[in-house]
Amino acid sequence: MLPSEFSPEGAYSGMISQKYTPIQAYGRALTMLRQPSRFFRLSAVTLLCCFAASLQAANTRMTAIALFDGSDGPAYVQISGVTLNGKTELRMCDGVTKIEKRNYDLLFKTQLAGATSLERSADGVLKLTVNSKPICVVPGSLRFDKKTELTPAEAADQAMLQGLIISSSTPGLGLPPFKPGVRLVFVAAPDDELAAYLSADRAHSTSAWQAFLQHYGSSTRAADARNAMAAIYEGSAESAFAEYRRSVTRSDLTRLKQAQQQADDAEKSVAGYAPARKLKEQINKEQESLLESDRNSLQNFRKALTEHAVGYAQLAAAKQHSEQVIEVNSQYPPALALHAEIVGEQRKLNSAVQSAETSLTARRYDDAMAVLAPYRSFAPEVPRIDAVVSAVYTVHLVRGQEFAKSRAWDQAAAEFRRALDVRSDSNDAAAALKNAELQSNNASNKQAAQNAMAQSRSYAAKGEFVDAYEILANLPDAQQPYVADQLASLQKNYVTAAFRRAQKLQEIHVPIRGRADEDAVRQAYDLLERASSLSGDPAMKLKRDLLSDKISAYYVEQAQKYLSKPMGSGVGIGWLYLGEAERYKPNMGVVREAMARYATAYQLRSRLSMGVVLRDQTSRRDNLGFADQLRDAIANGLESSGLPMKALRQFNESDSVQPNFVLVAEILEHRVVKNTNLETLQSKYRAATHEVKNPAWLQANQDYDAAQQQLSAAQRAAADAQGQHKKKEVIVAANEAVAAAQKHVADTRHTLETTEQTRPENVIETYNYTKKNIDLTAVVDTTFRIKDQSGNAVEAPSEIRRDDHKVAVVLDNVKPEDTEGIKKQSTEPDEGQFLTDLEIQSRDALIKSVREKVLLLPGKILAEARRRTQSGDLDGAAEEYVLYMNAVSPDSSQGREEAANFLHDHFNVTVGAQANTAESRVERPLR
Repeated sequence: MLPSEFSPEGAYSGMISQKYTPIQAYGRALTMLRQPSRFFRLSAVTLLCCFAASLQAANTRMTAIALFDGSDGPAYVQISGVTLNGKTELRMCDGVTKIEKRNYDLLFKTQLAGATSLERSADGVLKLTVNSKPICVVPGSLRFDKKTELTPAEAADQAMLQGLIISSSTPGLGLPPFKPGVRLVFVAAPDDELAAYLSADRAHSTSAWQAFLQHYGSSTRAADARNAMAAIYEGSAESAFAEYRRSVTRSDLTRLKQAQQQADDAEKSVAGYAPARKLKEQINKEQESLLESDRNSLQNFRKALTEHAVGYAQLAAAKQHSEQVIEVNSQYPPALALHAEIVGEQRKLNSAVQSAETSLTARRYDDAMAVLAPYRSFAPEVPRIDAVVSAVYTVHLVRGQEFAKSRAWDQAAAEFRRALDVRSDSNDAAAALKNAELQSNNASNKQAAQNAMAQSRSYAAKGEFVDAYEILANLPDAQQPYVADQLASLQKNYVTAAFRRAQKLQEIHVPIRGRADEDAVRQAYDLLERASSLSGDPAMKLKRDLLSDKISAYYVEQAQKYLSKPMGSGVGIGWLYLGEAERYKPNMGVVREAMARYATAYQLRSRLSMGVVLRDQTSRRDNLGFADQLRDAIANGLESSGLPMKALRQFNESDSVQPNFVLVAEILEHRVVKNTNLETLQSKYRAATHEVKNPAWLQANQDYDAAQQQLSAAQRAAADAQGQHKKKEVIVAANEAVAAAQKHVADTRHTLETTEQTRPENVIETYNYTKKNIDLTAVVDTTFRIKDQSGNAVEAPSEIRRDDHKVAVVLDNVKPEDTEGIKKQSTEPDEGQFLTDLEIQSRDALIKSVREKVLLLPGKILAEARRRTQSGDLDGAAEEYVLYMNAVSPDSSQGREEAANFLHDHFNVTVGAQANTAESRVERPLR
């Protein structure tokens, strides 16, 4: 065991404090080697190596490559017969901070021979590398002058490099001063390639390595040179990429482009250079994220093109930005592909504009607008498109104005319409079109009225006063002012003739036995209605009322025949017949009673109605209340689907009258699964604080000591200058150096005095905390189908499945003083809310799908009506047509005209005002 007060520095100082000859020191080292202590053995090995080198190299002629920074950058000279202060002998100073004059001779000696390099480090100390181990050394002959002690750095200031220059990186270079940074690499013989390699390595620049490879591209060191050059390129690329990522907006791609180029250069230097490949993958990801905005812009442009909205700016921005992305890497396939798409759209637009301009020049205005049709909405953004549109608009507007001057109103209106087609927001064209249409309608109405009056005169001349009057009375309101006088002159003869014709029709066709009688009686009623209103004759009104009683009674009889059909299968036609009876005889008690009796059946069979059935295939405890909520949501979704739908949340499937359709929904799966995993982890926390030496104070103290040494050196230099009677300028400079050193001492002393000597430091200890990993999985699986009254599927079953997965972490027992950034997380996810959120998603998806299916029902109802017509089931077809007309908006479907014509042709009922009166009596919502 070593004594407790033993230290390597003390042992070393003890050795150098005694005078040993080389042989005695060598023997002393052997003695240490035999000691049991590991320290003594290690120290002995080091000393033996140094002494071996010293004994074998007393007269060896050394060759070295000196590396230093010249005026033009890193340089080298190759030196033969290298000595330091004329000697190859040095003194070892490891562990010595002060070299005193009285014990300098006691320092162990060593030789340059056997060493691999000698370098003066940044702190000014000489380091001799022997067997890969750097040793502090000082020159073999030191001058203390008036000093009693020197630091290793001060001793190194006296080192002077000597020898014969064999070659140099630049002709004419001399031996460099042995300043900090100068390095000697010892070689067996002069080696220009090695010198160039070491110089390039010192320069640490791509240009230096390229210069080396230019001269020694086939040497064994070429691979190392290329790797070093690739590393420099890669370092520059990594730096540029980091700067790009630190930017806030990342709109400037200069750094990203630089990173790509430097990574490419690294791969060119060393094929397949792994760090460069990895960085380029990251750059590709950045480019991909940059391209996403351009893809969105292109998509927005195409959407604007489809919807005829503004959006050219999206294409222009995408083109400009994608070009910037391509500049980063001109070989990146996704960027090239996207840019090709964008350029393709730009090319198609330019081609269309050019073609339109050619047609415009050739005065083919319609062709110009036809080729520009997809791009007209971009006129506010593209001046060339706007110029073509403006020119075509002006041509049509001017033409319309010229036609208007010549009172050719139809041609003028046509030109003004074309002008409005080109510019729909033109107030001038709109006003001109309105006036032209008004003038054209006036002229057309006048001409039509004149033609009708000519026909009326022809009928009157033949004594056919009913036809003569009605051809004028049935003219549109706009034409009535032109025929008012002739109508008035025909009125007396018309009343007499109409009454006689009505009487004759009644005699022949009452009672009503079929369609011919029905049409004739209705004609008689219309004649009596108009004649009585013109004459005001009470007897004629009485005749009209008696006839209306017969017609209403007939329609009530027809209605009862259809209303009495089983399961409400004729309620639609029966209801229309009630409407016809109501038209001819309002407020009939028998009609009111029938409507009240069959209102429910009419609601269910002749208007869109759907029963909602929900079947729950899961455990009720898992979805308490969800089934009822889903049923209500489906019903609400049906009633808000945009169709006049009545949804029945509850109905009896055994009732004689059933709704048109039944929606059967099922809950197949509805659950949430929770898995929990508990871990115990370790972290660190601040247990306490204690005082330690302040690094800033230690540095300040070191600076103050160094400043005092500089002052002492300056004072000695000044004293030497005065004592040796040197020139005045030298003495003045020395005194100024003393003054500067004194000021530096004062500054460093102030810094030392104002710096805290100690600072508090945290005491960090470990502790355990718990981490709970919570894994939640929820599933809601539903399905639905729609069937008709016969139980046949109207739509194929649709399945709506929604699932979600969530992972949460709860951290417990975390100390507030944790130093590793661990924060307490004590909130566990709410299972109920998690499932509720998924239920809402599932419900919304289900309602959306239900609405999509329901909106298809009117088309299916119309198809069924046509199928029944073709099979000869006219009553069934009529019911389907009634249902269809009640399911669609009055002005939203072409199929309404087909349905109305069918009902008029086959059942002589008119779907219109007379039906609306009956409809108003069943507006109460049915639940």
